[in-house]
Amino acid sequence: MRSKQLYKEFEIMVIAVDAELEGLHKHHFYQMIYVLEGSGIHIINENRYDFNKGDVFLLTPEDTHRYETTVSPLFCIIDFTKFFFHNMTQEKRENDSDAFIQLEYIFHNQQSLKGSLVSGNEREIFGGLIKQLISEKQYDYSFSKIITRNIIYLLLNFVARDINESNLNNTKETILQNKTHDITFYIQQHIYDRGSLSVDSIAKHFNMSKGHLSRYYKKQTGNTIKNFITRYKLEIIQTRLSFSDLTISEIAAELNFTDESHLNKVFRKKFGLTANQYKTSYKRVKED
Repeated sequence: MRSKQLYKEFEIMVIAVDAELEGLHKHHFYQMIYVLEGSGIHIINENRYDFNKGDVFLLTPEDTHRYETTVSPLFCIIDFTKFFFHNMTQEKRENDSDAFIQLEYIFHNQQSLKGSLVSGNEREIFGGLIKQLISEKQYDYSFSKIITRNIIYLLLNFVARDINESNLNNTKETILQNKTHDITFYIQQHIYDRGSLSVDSIAKHFNMSKGHLSRYYKKQTGNTIKNFITRYKLEIIQTRLSFSDLTISEIAAELNFTDESHLNKVFRKKFGLTANQYKTSYKRVKED
């Protein structure tokens, strides 16, 4: 199976896909696929999804995929790295924290990405933005680079919102039987806010006592709330170390660790090596 690399922050292509030549492959970067023309089946990690004009797919690193085509497809493909995502959100993080958290939610809940991601009225808007993106690349207008970056950022936010709303709807369907999904979702949405992550704050939000909340969550998941928060933070730290240029001190501050030493202590307990050692080992494997 072929494995593709990306050596730029992002790349935009309009390509006609030959299913036989393309074959099964995977990427070490993120890929958004917009169907300009054609139809068929998109096979992602051995799951089969129909695709038609206007459909949108988002592939995450290490996903495997291939196509079975009915009508020869034409795709607009946007490849981008985690570094691109970090650069786009670094300045927006303080003033646009909700959007930042929505985007983070994509990258840490990859199991939610199933099939075409945009529906309803947003399909027309999405299509217009893709058309403009292609035009910016083709004609290289003044300010094309910054406009292109912001269009991609906007497209990602549309995808994030659809995933967010889809998960909220799924949570509402199960809430009468089990509040665990809602509690977990709340924690993920507030992972950067120290005050909102205390057991007191979570219990108050769900109109439960601290003791009842703790017992309930442990019974339903086999894990304590504190342990889940730590595990989720460690997942974020892993992706930051792998795909961003943030220092360990910056990551520690962002996720409300006391300092770099505190982060390393927690990280080493879980993975058996410090954050610096993990970052170095990841880079070595990537280069190999």
